Amino acid sequence: MKPLLPLLLLAAAPAFAAPAACPQVGEQLTEYLASAKQRIGFDGEVRVEFEVGADGRAQLIALDGSRVYRSPVRIALQALDCERGTPQRYVLNIRFAEPTPPTVAAAASATLAQATPR
Repeated sequence: MKPLLPLLLLAAAPAFAAPAACPQVGEQLTEYLASAKQRIGFDGEVRVEFEVGADGRAQLIALDGSRVYRSPVRIALQALDCERGTPQRYVLNIRFAEPTPPTVAAAASATLAQATPR
């Protein structure tokens, strides 16, 4: 059984509406950053803005958030396998956190459903 990844991409959409030069950016970053939470040992969040150029290479524009996670994010950006094409800019919020156990998530959903106004 494959372990749950302690990484949640809060936003994985290009900042512009044109076709993406890196369509699997979310899946790739999840794979590349999967071990960072275990190595570092505590929760964190990073906001990253980068551009995928016409040559398919990602170039960092801005990186904010938890300092200890900035280096793994930089390394992951360098490893992205993107397509050549129209340059695209991406803005992502990445949260490094323990996965929510299914029973807790189900209980939280039930509570939210009950609290919904009619």
